Amino acid sequence: MSAHPTIGQLRQRVTIEAPVDAPDDIGGINRSFAPLAQVWARIETPGAQEQFAEQRLEQAKRCVVTIRWRGDVTSQMRVLFRGRVLIVRSVEDRDETRRFVTCLCEEIS
Repeated sequence: MSAHPTIGQLRQRVTIEAPVDAPDDIGGINRSFAPLAQVWARIETPGAQEQFAEQRLEQAKRCVVTIRWRGDVTSQMRVLFRGRVLIVRSVEDRDETRRFVTCLCEEIS
């Protein structure tokens, strides 16, 4: 995992989705997601882990998604890639140059 990818390494087309919250009838919210942008990305999968959650075994696959720098990407968003939903857990500009954004994501299956 290099902190400085080249533009040619951004080969996968992904869709960044932002949350949209709407109030429901009992005082809560209904969260849905709307497309924010389609961008080129580099996706790396450094590993996965299994965990027992809600009385069933889940596999959580970690992914590192690197895109060109955008100031509007947050940890509340998600990334769609070839039918997979990657939940963004953290967002960082690793070298503080505003060239690339690295999103640490998780896919739960």
